Amino acid sequence: MAEPTPFVDGHVHFWDRTRFAYPWLEAAGDTFPTRFLPEDLRALGPAAEALVFVQADCVPEQGVAEAAWAAELVRAGGARGGVVAFAPVEDSAALPAHLAALRAIDGVVGVRRLLQDEPAELIASAALAAGVRGLATAGLVFDACVRHHQLDALLALRRAAPEATIVLDHLGKPPVREGWGGDAARRWHDAVRALAREDRTAVKLSGLAPEAGPGPVLEQVRPFAEAALEAFGADRSLAGSDFPVSAAPEGAPAYGASFDFVGDLAGSPAERDAVLRTTALRVYGL
Repeated sequence: MAEPTPFVDGHVHFWDRTRFAYPWLEAAGDTFPTRFLPEDLRALGPAAEALVFVQADCVPEQGVAEAAWAAELVRAGGARGGVVAFAPVEDSAALPAHLAALRAIDGVVGVRRLLQDEPAELIASAALAAGVRGLATAGLVFDACVRHHQLDALLALRRAAPEATIVLDHLGKPPVREGWGGDAARRWHDAVRALAREDRTAVKLSGLAPEAGPGPVLEQVRPFAEAALEAFGADRSLAGSDFPVSAAPEGAPAYGASFDFVGDLAGSPAERDAVLRTTALRVYGL
């Protein structure tokens, strides 16, 4: 039997609704489990050699506690890993103390301030750019989770914080339901290529099942994943499961299948290893 291909899960969520408050999970009702922990992930298939936990959008005042809890979970699981935590990046008064608290937690490698439901004016604001530059000074990666119509604003942020490392989560949530040939897809493609021309920018080939419509998910997302991989190259593209969020839609691929899919897109063995492992290890300093 062939040995499984090693991989890093560059985007995974854990949560415990008895410990932290997640308004979006409460609104989702029974769609998601009460808890999702590393042992639940291990039960789904092959084990990643390293994990990048990404904040699960608990209430902001619990963000530091969530990061400390997640760092301990990752360490206890025995795999290499890192934590991408919440921080109030645009709040110049609150950010320094918040970053000091995060830096005291072993394993915090980045910050995500969830932007997908925020106005473009915030994303392109001087306040957010100043905060992202502060993350760079602190040695932290900025994970940018935006929707496809916000990519132009993200490009403005990217150019206003050139010293920062920015990782585009989930390909910028492209318009998969509308199909590859539509106007929205062309606008997304143009914006992704513009971002890819900027230094210190990477993309996660992840989180596309929630953007798909009815039918086979992987065939719907394939042209978008191929386009992003072509734009960024394997050395700036990394795989992530986005589990358990991306496990919920009907027809979503199984845990290991999502990594097989991304690896098959990559091409040569060296490119496959980059997308599945080494890009994430390098970008997050693992």
